[in-house]
Amino acid sequence: MPVKFDRNLRLDTALVWALRVLVGCLPFIGAEVSALLDGQSTSTQTTGTCLAWLVWGAIVIASFVTHPITLTLLRIGTPVVSSFLIVVAATQGASSLQIISAAVGIAILLLSFSAELGGVYVQASAYGDEKRFALRPPVVLVAPVVIATLVVDVSIIAAPLLLAENNWLVAAIALFGSIISVKYLIPRIHKLSRRWLVFVPAGLVVHDEIVLSMNLLIKKQDLNQMQLARDNSSAADLSALTWGVPLELSFNKPLDVSLSAIGARHLKAVSAIHAQSVLIAASRPGAVLRAK
Repeated sequence: MPVKFDRNLRLDTALVWALRVLVGCLPFIGAEVSALLDGQSTSTQTTGTCLAWLVWGAIVIASFVTHPITLTLLRIGTPVVSSFLIVVAATQGASSLQIISAAVGIAILLLSFSAELGGVYVQASAYGDEKRFALRPPVVLVAPVVIATLVVDVSIIAAPLLLAENNWLVAAIALFGSIISVKYLIPRIHKLSRRWLVFVPAGLVVHDEIVLSMNLLIKKQDLNQMQLARDNSSAADLSALTWGVPLELSFNKPLDVSLSAIGARHLKAVSAIHAQSVLIAASRPGAVLRAK
């Protein structure tokens, strides 16, 4: 199954560079951390400043190193930057520079969560002739992932600040939250960056650790048709309900689909189904259809 040149590649690359430029200029237009830490101890202000530089440095690295891991890092870190710049603009008089900073923070947030940028990061980990396309997250996971990201950001940032303030009890709680975040929450958030539809020379692969317990391998000769899903489609929904129009993949013969606990619960099955057709929610269905 040959992969055609994606005409939007230049636009996607331009968006990635726009993100890099906006992130790179933050130290020159962003409000100082000390604006939010006035009245706190010197150690707290120093710790806050160091944290700000570390967060900025992590986002700079994530913006230049394209990979699913750095995509997760980017999408965990940019909400911190955006929230900080908005809070400073709202509480420190909202000068012209602060308003511009807040606008840049929002632009960085929107770019980091865009389907175009996600596609570039997902494709960066492809092997050989693979062409990878990111999948949209199930709606049911959006709220838990937002809450998990909030816990990750707050606990990791709060722990050193509370230690600097010698608030040992609350710092211990935040430190415990940081350990839980690194060990359990971040790996689960990262699964959303590892969901993709893959074009390979032999056919297609659906790689989705959330809905599937095993990759769905579709040989070229088994794929009958790929199109935008019809409203009344009876295909097995492997998107687990999400926004946008999914793709419908029809097969020449029923294929075995191994389901995870979430996938089985959504499809009201046990652990596997035989499917003549399936629905896949690609972030950019048009790009998938152009590449087939």
